[in-house]
Amino acid sequence: MWLDDLRPWRIGAPAQSERLDEAAFRSFGITGAQEEVKARLPFGQLRSFSGARAPAAGAGRKVLVVAPIAGGFPFLMRDLLVALRPVADEVGVTEWPNARYVPLAAGRFGFAENCMETAQMARALGDGAEGVHMVGVCQGALPAFVAACLLAEAGTPVLSLTLMGGPIDPSRNPTRLWRVLQERSLEALEAQVLETISHSFPGAGRRVFPAWRQIDTFALYLWRQGLSGGELPLRLAFDDGDDPLRFPLARLCWTMMDVAGEFFMENVSTIFRENALARGSLQVAGHGAAGAALSSTALLTVEGEVDDISAPAQTEAAHDLCPNVPDALRRRLTLPDAGHFSLFYGRKMREQVIPAIAAIMAVSEQARG
Repeated sequence: MWLDDLRPWRIGAPAQSERLDEAAFRSFGITGAQEEVKARLPFGQLRSFSGARAPAAGAGRKVLVVAPIAGGFPFLMRDLLVALRPVADEVGVTEWPNARYVPLAAGRFGFAENCMETAQMARALGDGAEGVHMVGVCQGALPAFVAACLLAEAGTPVLSLTLMGGPIDPSRNPTRLWRVLQERSLEALEAQVLETISHSFPGAGRRVFPAWRQIDTFALYLWRQGLSGGELPLRLAFDDGDDPLRFPLARLCWTMMDVAGEFFMENVSTIFRENALARGSLQVAGHGAAGAALSSTALLTVEGEVDDISAPAQTEAAHDLCPNVPDALRRRLTLPDAGHFSLFYGRKMREQVIPAIAAIMAVSEQARG
């Protein structure tokens, strides 16, 4: 497959000499599971959790959670991974490293590479199985959608695609972020937010959107949430996650990493400026990534009624981009009085989102016979 030439993957964890600095990742700390790095790619790696706890339904089911690259480490998805384990034999996650610790020799990592590595991780997780289910969260909904389209074009479609709180079409219900990015030139933005990693780190010379700016941005967002009566301040104070003592939401949110500069700028230009995915003009390495390629993949969109990061209607727009998905394979879920973080963390996620994901996976498996 053409993806193998551009983003080859190798089975298993890297050798000691190839491993990134331990600061490049954060442990998920999921107990009672067999944990392994199942495949490694030029930039990211596929980590999976399986065994120990038999699923209530869906024997042999494999699910890939596509973590966002939006400042937080992938362990921000920990609560979602734990909640998915009872409904799947194996749960994988796209583990993106802190770019500060990725040597320049690993090559560039832009928006296209994000999509291609996501597709490759889905293939690696499948490992000869009947199919893989994919769950894209926040920014991760974008590479999940694109990867599903690329795999469908190649004749290996994913069984189901769940998109949660992602800006599939950010123009549908523009947020403050959309308006800011429309007004600012890309050149001015790059000069303002990117910096070059110093020689004291393995990623020396790499351009990044640094963690300290991510922390400043999140602090401002949290302040606005407090003024507007948003849910996040209360969520941080009254934590209803799976393990709030070891992995409180506050720790998951405030632990930030550097993001590859080319990825940050291409994500802004491709999604927020060109709106290429929604307009059907997006290409990855010369290959079209249009929703029309999806015909046998079940589609679920999940939105929060008061989500101010990916506002309602932005994710649901995926249904309009997939005209060939039968109505029987479509589902929509809007969580009442729920903000962005409720989609992948806490009680509302466990009680409402997980059953919806389990249902769309069952529907897709029944349709395949």
